Amino acid sequence: MISKEQIAHDLTIIYLENKYGVQVKGNVRIHDGSGDGTFLTEHFPSVSEPAYVKVKTEEKGLFGINKTEKVRAGNKVDPLFIEMIQNYYQAYTLFYGFLCRIDTGEGAEE
Repeated sequence: MISKEQIAHDLTIIYLENKYGVQVKGNVRIHDGSGDGTFLTEHFPSVSEPAYVKVKTEEKGLFGINKTEKVRAGNKVDPLFIEMIQNYYQAYTLFYGFLCRIDTGEGAEE
């Protein structure tokens, strides 16, 4: 028999695939069996794609305003990965709790 931990993990992965899966957007026009349209598929950025922030420098520019320069600030996916990890733990805890309650008869429907 599969363990509750494995079931909770598998359900969590299914949830995350549904939540963070590839986004497909587009328009389709169909008339008399033929049609046309456009589609856009959105993916996550590459794991190594850098993120940049603008920081003020000591150098003064036009009208005495500090100049800025781009500085690398991790990767574009870092905030997304953090969110995914937090969602994983929350979903896993929820699924595991449901399985434990069902196992003890608490969640059984009458």
